[in-house]
Amino acid sequence: MKTTLFTVLCIAIRLGVVLLAVNILEQLPFWLSQSHQGGAYTLYQLLVGLFGLVMAAVLWVRPGILAWWAIGKGQREVLEIPISADQIQHIAFSVLGIWMVISGLGGGISHVMIMLFLHARVADAATGILPPGEWRYVCYYILEAVAGGALAIGSRGLIGLLYRLRGYPVTGRSALGDGTAAARDD
Repeated sequence: MKTTLFTVLCIAIRLGVVLLAVNILEQLPFWLSQSHQGGAYTLYQLLVGLFGLVMAAVLWVRPGILAWWAIGKGQREVLEIPISADQIQHIAFSVLGIWMVISGLGGGISHVMIMLFLHARVADAATGILPPGEWRYVCYYILEAVAGGALAIGSRGLIGLLYRLRGYPVTGRSALGDGTAAARDD
């Protein structure tokens, strides 16, 4: 597989831009619900969100601007890596799994901290307990972290399963192309 560092950075920038835009669109209703109507703070939040979306759109259309600035004179450097499609899938599943672990741990810790804050606030209320729906989010984040860990660790087996489901013969060839024999159907 031949590519350049410039092309790889453009792909990474576009991926980051999608994540940025989704994050802004996800957080915008929360920002607006927490602000006072008609205040300058509401206008500030809308302008910051709009600025972020405009920057995301510009970087999606022209990712080369940031990539060129990041690598400078090394843009013509050709990267040649002997990597198969199965190995790219293995890397992608592993990265997705690690991302899910980090997201689950970060979200879980953040939500537990919010729950501790809310518990101190509702201590003055009549019941003094948190709504049961709050525990649902903690369970979600734990499940996300566990599923991400399983995906990262079991990505090699998942690639083999996908390889067999596509109907490719498995005799003598590994799903990852590393020279080991894959499980054979008898």
